[in-house]
Amino acid sequence: MIRPCLHAILAIVAACAAAPALADSGATPARNAEGGTTVYRQVMPDGRIVYSDKVLKGGKLDETITVEPPVKGNPWTTESRNKPAIPPQVKPTPINRVNSVPATGRQKTLEEATSDVIRAEMLVEDARKRRQAGIEPLPGERTGNVGGGSRLNEAYWARQQSLEKEVAQAEAALRQATAQRDTLRSAR
Repeated sequence: MIRPCLHAILAIVAACAAAPALADSGATPARNAEGGTTVYRQVMPDGRIVYSDKVLKGGKLDETITVEPPVKGNPWTTESRNKPAIPPQVKPTPINRVNSVPATGRQKTLEEATSDVIRAEMLVEDARKRRQAGIEPLPGERTGNVGGGSRLNEAYWARQQSLEKEVAQAEAALRQATAQRDTLRSAR
């Protein structure tokens, strides 16, 4: 019994080996209705196993193998004909942002607190830029209407909510960092 993987390899080898002989004879390999090539595995009277595109005289047909034609183009970029009818979905990836916490028993210095405020300001600015860049709908975030118009679907609004949430979290972190810095300033 031949394993399926080995089976496919043998079929390809047989098809490649039969190609020069076919070219010399002027014959073309047998094609089935789906476009694949049919290769016959035959046991000859002397015990040899022969792969050919036609049944040989004196050979006992052992197996028929159909080799599908190769995919034209790059198989990674080739798109299938049947696209799934699944609506776009937005599932946020949970991100736990961890600020550096000073070692226990040690209080932050004013310079560290100021550095935290600057870092928080940059995070707020980045979050606002992402929100502004995310205003444009992405492919798949519109639903077509009768009359040529289109509406934004729930995937768009879920993404907008996520961007707003990021901005709110960054602003809350900035308020906290500013409060810590101001507390350290007033303690001086």
